Amino acid sequence: MTDYSASSLPHIIISAAELPERHKNGEQFALIDVREIAQWQAATLPGAHHLNVYDYFIPDSTEAGNNSLLNAFQRAWASLNISDNVTPVFFEQQVGMRSPRGAWFALCGGIRQPLVLDGGLDAWQRAGGELMPGTGHSAVISAENPDYRAVNPQGNTLTATRAEVLAAQASGAQILDARRPTEFSGEFAHECCHRAGRIPGASLLFWEDVVHNGAFRDATEIRHRAEKAGLHPDRRVIIYCHRGARAATVFTALQLAGYRQLAIYVGSWHEWAEHSELPLLTGF
Repeated sequence: MTDYSASSLPHIIISAAELPERHKNGEQFALIDVREIAQWQAATLPGAHHLNVYDYFIPDSTEAGNNSLLNAFQRAWASLNISDNVTPVFFEQQVGMRSPRGAWFALCGGIRQPLVLDGGLDAWQRAGGELMPGTGHSAVISAENPDYRAVNPQGNTLTATRAEVLAAQASGAQILDARRPTEFSGEFAHECCHRAGRIPGASLLFWEDVVHNGAFRDATEIRHRAEKAGLHPDRRVIIYCHRGARAATVFTALQLAGYRQLAIYVGSWHEWAEHSELPLLTGF
């Protein structure tokens, strides 16, 4: 049986109590607030930078499209002037769809051991942590950023192209839908999507089911929910949602549960729905 005790888990999340203790022991962290810029400016963790990881989504998940997304991250990250020998810690008000997306971007960019602050700013305050106005560097991952440098090769394994999703069954990969059940069944579709439903062969693991009270669920509980969804840790799992943000929360949760062959279909349903030649399913 796999051990999911805290000591056995990879460094993916960090608690509000653990962060200052590790800092006292000599570890260096770069705190990255991924909320709206006005929230960061009003009150944030002392010394935190700001990075908008949420507003840029690519319309075309080809290899070139995925690389453009990751290059846009590299450009924004470079402007924050963060040293390579520190560990980035991404946070929002509570764990939602932004801080895991920030950590996923960092992984794609080859950044060493990015962490998510479990429970976010709320947990920091409950632990007695102080806040101060945000005055550090701020950057936006944006389509306006030109290609900055060659994408880290690992980034290509953490993203999935549209063609790879189409070939998932033949390749042995599993497809996982992180949206709400009504989106999965096709009962609900966002106004920007001209078709409703899901990618054929997809399993469902609703992103809100891997968090509780603003923090990630216990790794064993996440593993149980993943197994109930039919996921196998020895197979590649391609995760999607509406535009790729909620998928990052499930990506991080599955990492906690011991899954290692993970990728995000960045274009997600927003892209899939616009291609009338692509198959879909509705109902349960």
